[in-house]
Amino acid sequence: MLQFRRWIVIHRFLRRLLAAAAVAAIAAPVPAVAEVFGGADRDVPLARFQDPICPGVTGIQLDQAQEIVAVIRANAQKLGLRLADSATCQPNVILAVMSAPRAFLEKLITDRPYLVEDLDPGEREALLHTLGPALSWNRVEVRTRDGMMVSRHLNLDDIPVMRTQMAHSKIYRAIRRDIISAMVLVEPSAVQGLTVAQLADYTTMRALSDDDAAQLPSVHPTILHLFDASGDKPAGLTDADRIFLGTLYSTQPNDPASITLAMANDRIAKGKTGE
Repeated sequence: MLQFRRWIVIHRFLRRLLAAAAVAAIAAPVPAVAEVFGGADRDVPLARFQDPICPGVTGIQLDQAQEIVAVIRANAQKLGLRLADSATCQPNVILAVMSAPRAFLEKLITDRPYLVEDLDPGEREALLHTLGPALSWNRVEVRTRDGMMVSRHLNLDDIPVMRTQMAHSKIYRAIRRDIISAMVLVEPSAVQGLTVAQLADYTTMRALSDDDAAQLPSVHPTILHLFDASGDKPAGLTDADRIFLGTLYSTQPNDPASITLAMANDRIAKGKTGE
């Protein structure tokens, strides 16, 4: 009987202790990872290039275009990405300097809808109403961890199914998201006074990571602000940009976004590269 009462006392103590721990956990600051990528998407891997890179530039002088292509290829090579044969490849990273990029995009949606089919209607609408002189978007395909195509989710009835064998994991996802092409459109007036390095590095950041770096909880200088109406214009990829890209392309392609973003944020805070 004494042992039973002793067990009751210990049980009540443990229950109070667990209750206090639960309150403390609720009152504690939200981890940075939750601030970075909340909701269901925090478990979806960030998109990245897997195919060989083939940059192309149109709308500016040939010598400048060739320099931009060379810088983009050098940036990709530093990240360990494969480069396509520049003499024979079809561009999958395109920088186009043109008048009325929104009108061009609207015509593209009508004439070549496959180029924007990976964007849902809300994303298309947001893209068309983007403020500033530059527009950009990436075509992204969902594939298995090993690169097998997964059919697109077109409605609520035909749910994509892929049957394969792989080790079970509570950390890594069964899929990855591959960027297959990137398009950057810029108005001619906006490139006046910019250097080759600025245009090339802006295109690099947009093409290789879209705007995923903007999801980081900490504010840091980035080439993504090149076309902002106010503020200083970065001379090229910033330290934070290089660390983010280095982290993105040195981690597993099927890592959840929360892990990749939290790791990049920590490395940026410490000034470490992703290598």
